[in-house]
Amino acid sequence: MKNFEDCFILALAFFGLLFSGCSGNKIQPQNSGEPLQPAIVKSQGQTPGDDFALSPAYGDTIIESSMSDAVIINPLLNPDTSSGRIIGLVFNGLVRTNENLEFVPDLAETWEVLSQGLHLRFHLKKGVRWHDGVSFTAHDVLFTYQKVIDENTQTYDAESFTPVRSVEVEDEFTVSVYYDKPFAPALSAWTMGIIPRHLYQNEDINTSRYNLSPVGTGPFRFTVWTPQEQIILEANADYFLGRPYTDRFIFKTMPDPSMAFLSLKREEIDMLGLTPDQYDKQAHAPEFISRFNLYKYATMNYTYIGFNLLKPMFQDKRTRQALAMITDRQGIIDGILYGHGKLISGPFTPDHWAYDKSIQPYPFDPQKARELLSEAGWIDTNNDGVLDKDGIPFELTLTTNQGNEPRKLVANLIQQQWKEAGVRVKLSFVEWSVFMDVCDFRTFDAVILGWSLSAEPDHYGAWHSSQMPDKANGIVGDNFVSYSNPEVDRLIEEGRTTFDMEKRKAVYHRFHAILHDEQPYIFLYVADALSAVHNRIHGIKPAPAGIRYNFESWYVPKELRKY
Repeated sequence: MKNFEDCFILALAFFGLLFSGCSGNKIQPQNSGEPLQPAIVKSQGQTPGDDFALSPAYGDTIIESSMSDAVIINPLLNPDTSSGRIIGLVFNGLVRTNENLEFVPDLAETWEVLSQGLHLRFHLKKGVRWHDGVSFTAHDVLFTYQKVIDENTQTYDAESFTPVRSVEVEDEFTVSVYYDKPFAPALSAWTMGIIPRHLYQNEDINTSRYNLSPVGTGPFRFTVWTPQEQIILEANADYFLGRPYTDRFIFKTMPDPSMAFLSLKREEIDMLGLTPDQYDKQAHAPEFISRFNLYKYATMNYTYIGFNLLKPMFQDKRTRQALAMITDRQGIIDGILYGHGKLISGPFTPDHWAYDKSIQPYPFDPQKARELLSEAGWIDTNNDGVLDKDGIPFELTLTTNQGNEPRKLVANLIQQQWKEAGVRVKLSFVEWSVFMDVCDFRTFDAVILGWSLSAEPDHYGAWHSSQMPDKANGIVGDNFVSYSNPEVDRLIEEGRTTFDMEKRKAVYHRFHAILHDEQPYIFLYVADALSAVHNRIHGIKPAPAGIRYNFESWYVPKELRKY
């Protein structure tokens, strides 16, 4: 945006929202960017339009299973999706995204943009209480900021707050945030959950007891965590947006997808993310769809193969390009995902405005791949079927997490495809927390992993050279493939400081093109979300944000109550 003025309503098209400056009015979201594909529902036994045919009622329990347990329940230290799911129900940020991925108030009632975008003033909701009854105030916001920028805090979110010059408490319910230069992802940063000062101020935040027994302001209160078994949350009767309908939420850890699906069919759990073969081959049986609703929708998540660029075998981009060309990604989508996914060529999902649709994924071309490998010095000099370079055979270990059946199948397929090209691959399937250490300590050759993206395209944490982790020295970061490119660093920094939509799009298209050329990841696919939810649960309204965005509004009619 070219001209920022005080007391001027600043439209940020790429955020899909309006900031209200100086007027004090609530923000008026609008979706003026390129829209994401709407979620698609396939529902049996209950149609979305019939959700409220039976009256909402308080009570009952919703039980969900996950392949992996949470690791830590602290929004500043959040390392993964399972932890994030619990954090999102226990804590609130100053702002949040709604069903259309637009920013709307959360702990903040309103906000203003002042001084040409260099000053954000948040007016906080009054009457909000922490789960232990203590009042939430602006001092909690300042404390959270101070902790997230503390170099001793092992957070993945510090990079979102380093552009902040200062945070000041104006009064108990007003916070001002000052920047030295405009920061485009500012609101996205403040979706991070706020933590209670009165509990953490005398604790080491990295080892605090409250990381395993959290106290937040959210719709659900933490009650008990039995590691590798379940986490139980209970409805917060004092929640500032109104008590959730559901009395209790139970998050069960079930690493085996087959056992989890069996548990679902027995109605021991109520909701489950399905594997593609479960969705296509088992979930459409008449007996199943008489009891469960099926949801299929586009996501903002992608799966990739990440290379440890510190390893000599991966330091020539021709090698990485060749490995992309011997990976039959469309075959993976057709054969393993049963068609429930899309190819991608870079670090955004295909429906996002930052994605450059003119850049095509590398084709499956084993012959061209062999030529590139030969150019990079990989030749089978001893005719043993394995390429070698400088006397070293092309051997690597491909690591991914246990319990993720599609990733396991992808790993096995890649092992066979790369073997045919002369690359020997060993497979390693490890428990989730071990996998996180493998990444953070950078002790891997290559990994199969995925990113869950937000509407904000800033990828500073994953790709900026300053964000390489060094877990041995207490340094965390998401750039665990150790990617470094000065032009990419500059583009990422520029993308953070421009509000002009067309300029920002050009920045991210160039960023996309460089990553496609250099292939530090093989960008595999975006898989559709495939979920089953027991049909006694009502209030689910699929949207671009998926189905979980309004979880506190899900309910079980009194007539259908089970627990």
